[in-house]
Amino acid sequence: MSKELNFIKENSMGFLSTVDESGKPRVRGFGIMITEDNRILFGTSNKRRTFGQLKANPHAEWITKSKNSSTLRVSGDVLFVNDMQTKLNIIENTPVIKKLYTGREDELELFYLKNVEYDWFEMMIDLPNK
Repeated sequence: MSKELNFIKENSMGFLSTVDESGKPRVRGFGIMITEDNRILFGTSNKRRTFGQLKANPHAEWITKSKNSSTLRVSGDVLFVNDMQTKLNIIENTPVIKKLYTGREDELELFYLKNVEYDWFEMMIDLPNK
């Protein structure tokens, strides 16, 4: 498993950045899921602005931070997953998604990033012990 994927698994909550209709950046807290084939998967409602922004401009970045303040930014092109069985599997196996989307499966939109680029910033500061 890659260094990036290990880091992401340990730090699965982060922030997703999109571009709104006026060209301004929009950032929101966003957790991810890891699929069986080690794909980083995102989910949102097709009723949210996030979905509309990603459809209009399918480029996004997601960033996460560790306890020691190292960060990993993941950039790429959005590709939506249009497979109902994948949606049902994610709903069944992800408690927060299950709570939000049971009975509203048609509202859940899953996507991942292709043409991924990783950008690291690692804090290497030794702080004095107090």
